[in-house]
Amino acid sequence: MSRESILANVKHASNKNRLNATKLEYFDTMIYDSKNLLETYIRHQKANMANIILSHRQSITHDINTIIHEHNITNVLCAKNILHVMPNSHKIEENLKTNVVIYEKNIDEIKEQLFSIEASILHAHVGVANLGIFGLSIGNDNPRLTSLVVKTCIVLLKKEDIVANLFEAFKILKTSSTQKLPSNIVFIAGPSRTADIELKTVFGVHGPQNIFIILYE
Repeated sequence: MSRESILANVKHASNKNRLNATKLEYFDTMIYDSKNLLETYIRHQKANMANIILSHRQSITHDINTIIHEHNITNVLCAKNILHVMPNSHKIEENLKTNVVIYEKNIDEIKEQLFSIEASILHAHVGVANLGIFGLSIGNDNPRLTSLVVKTCIVLLKKEDIVANLFEAFKILKTSSTQKLPSNIVFIAGPSRTADIELKTVFGVHGPQNIFIILYE
């Protein structure tokens, strides 16, 4: 049976046997201050060992440069999705006090350079208050490796994009891509850590050792 025949049969079957829409319901059983999501998010995100910086949009560049200076960062990988947020983004390579690499090429083209970069900057789509985590919709403007291969990851998150729980976060992330669904949805709590060896906690084994979240408005 040809591919066209199979697709035609699937289409015919779906038209003949339509599925009834199901209304999704979610009952949030966690105890937290749902009336003050920002403070709840900050408290839980700090518990997950992330560094929080409260900022304004016009101060983002200054805050990033402070991190760059304090951690002696000599090169930084920038996801394309920060360009619509950063002030004077067309001058980002001049404004950041380090060598800037915009992640706009295929991994095979920049593989050697990519794995020697110390830090990255990306924009999170959503923060989850009751868990203290942030969510990313992975795509061309925010590749997965941006948050994975570096020692220090700098995350921009708009305060108004903080929601109460995972159910609300998924509703945002599913529609944040230009495609019907993003290729991946990733949630990050804080620095990578493991205690596999002698039950001693070690940071930065499977991902960033340091996470900075710049909460801006």
